[in-house]
Amino acid sequence: MHDRTGADNAGERRGGLQPIAVPDDGALLRGLLVHDMRRDLRRHLRPMLAWYLLFTAFATVAAAPLTTWSLAALLHWIERPLAGEFDGLLGTVLALAWLMVAGALSWWVVMLQQAGMLLVSASHGCRYRTAAMALLGVLRRAAPLAALAAAQVLAHALVALPWLAVGGVLYTGLLGGYDPYYVVAARPPELREFLAGFLPVLAVGLVLHATLYFRWLLATPALVLEGLSPTAALARSRVLTRGRHLRIALLVASVALCVAALPLLVTELYARAATPLLEGLPAHRLLASAGMAGYLTFYAATVLGALFLGTTVNALLVRALFHRLGGARCARTADAVPAHPARFVWGAEAALLAVALVQATVAVSRMDLRRDVTITAHRGASMVAPENTLAAFQAAIDAGADAIEFDVRLSSDGAVVVFHDSDLRRVSGDPRRVADTPLPALREVDVGTWFDPAFADQRITTLAEALAFIDRRALALVELKPDAHNAGALLDATLREVERGGYQDVVTLASLSPHLVRAARATAPAAQLALFANAALPGTARRTDFDMLGLNHLQLDTASVAQARRRGYRLQAWTVNDPARMARYMDLGVDDISTDLPGEAVRVRAERAELSDVELLLATLRSWFRAT
Repeated sequence: MHDRTGADNAGERRGGLQPIAVPDDGALLRGLLVHDMRRDLRRHLRPMLAWYLLFTAFATVAAAPLTTWSLAALLHWIERPLAGEFDGLLGTVLALAWLMVAGALSWWVVMLQQAGMLLVSASHGCRYRTAAMALLGVLRRAAPLAALAAAQVLAHALVALPWLAVGGVLYTGLLGGYDPYYVVAARPPELREFLAGFLPVLAVGLVLHATLYFRWLLATPALVLEGLSPTAALARSRVLTRGRHLRIALLVASVALCVAALPLLVTELYARAATPLLEGLPAHRLLASAGMAGYLTFYAATVLGALFLGTTVNALLVRALFHRLGGARCARTADAVPAHPARFVWGAEAALLAVALVQATVAVSRMDLRRDVTITAHRGASMVAPENTLAAFQAAIDAGADAIEFDVRLSSDGAVVVFHDSDLRRVSGDPRRVADTPLPALREVDVGTWFDPAFADQRITTLAEALAFIDRRALALVELKPDAHNAGALLDATLREVERGGYQDVVTLASLSPHLVRAARATAPAAQLALFANAALPGTARRTDFDMLGLNHLQLDTASVAQARRRGYRLQAWTVNDPARMARYMDLGVDDISTDLPGEAVRVRAERAELSDVELLLATLRSWFRAT
């Protein structure tokens, strides 16, 4: 009786292709997969670690910057036709095309990493040489892997078109007449009808996407280990996974959940351990900084180790599935072996720790603990008084806000009025659109009773009246809210009102539209400008476009702060109403916090100013952990 494992090993040593019989029993398959993964992990852990470090360096130096630059260049290119008469349909098509390119590039980088893991796991020989050979092998396969990534993303996009179209039709028919903010805030009955109609369609779409994903799960090993073309690799994966999609999905999903939890678990453990350990640091800035740098170094190394382990387990699972479901295993031997191979691996790991230590030391030494943080009242103190009213502005001033943010639109007769939504429905129950209503009619609308009957006297004001009321007691952050085809008119009218009142030095113009911000820079080069965004891909925004970037606080992290420092713009977190989060973003180093509760933010800032440098260091470290 022959030992099958021994035969497999012999086949690997011969460098041949060894087809494996496919087991029908699910439990037997799982057992064989666990066996294969444990065996490969014992054999290839150190070479895989060497590859992981090598690929991390390669991705940092080459792949990530190239991807980011390509996406940024494409985004700048497609924005040009968006400014013309084809803004509607063409804009949507180009935006979807950009998302597809972004998805393909991101998936390509993931494929490159997995391909290297597969090559390492199929090789024998020196650890360092194996990793280097894997990098060369990945570079040789970069073009086919890019084609494979593009084909998969394109297929998913085609699958998504029907349910996206159904969702668009349902939204237009049921909610198209409402302002989007009204839909989110008021949740009209039509929203429930939309969800009832769209969620089943979405569920079917997600099932189709999952089926497609698991059907092509083994395409990468087919391309890398069997040398197939992208088209042949997809077909090969389809054959190997036929009839097993559900079992494969349950297995891969369970492993993926465990892998995704590893970095989160490490971060949580460090966050809980940081307080008792670091509170014992001496009350001296230099010694505390050294302790923090060492702590951050070990934290970074531990997180990187968790990511490596997760990546390795995922790659070994894919290879084991490919092998056990009938894919050929290709084994190769590294030819040239350095005299002291272990030194290369240990050297790479030591270099990683050294780089992490240097980065942590630089980050701590450059930390500006006493950076001034300004407080912006979002639509005034809009949790104290009705938004965008003089009462809210006065409450913000009384609370000590440094700036007041409010929204402006054009009325039908060209007046610049202070109002957020495109229609009056949310704050007054009136369905009329602001752009279709003249100023005298807008002044008659009660915009305070919805908040509290005590504010029944509050009316819509003009930009000129709002600036005169604030009267330099706070800065004004004026967000432009254009309707279709009146963005230029709104910008010109706003600039005229600001100049007429002589408020250029205390007004910052803001918008969610990068195009409108660039138009404002071209029209008024000396104006202070802010761009608001839910998230910002590094490199997509030119530094000359704006002076401040406002990010949704849920998307803000240490990388966002570092990017702002490098490019020289102010960074705002919006809209933060939890005092604990306010302190966290102050610790991270944001320049401005936008909030509906400016009084709370002013209080948190004052409490933070009373802390010692060492206390601020510890608070900042805890905030970093929560933001990672």
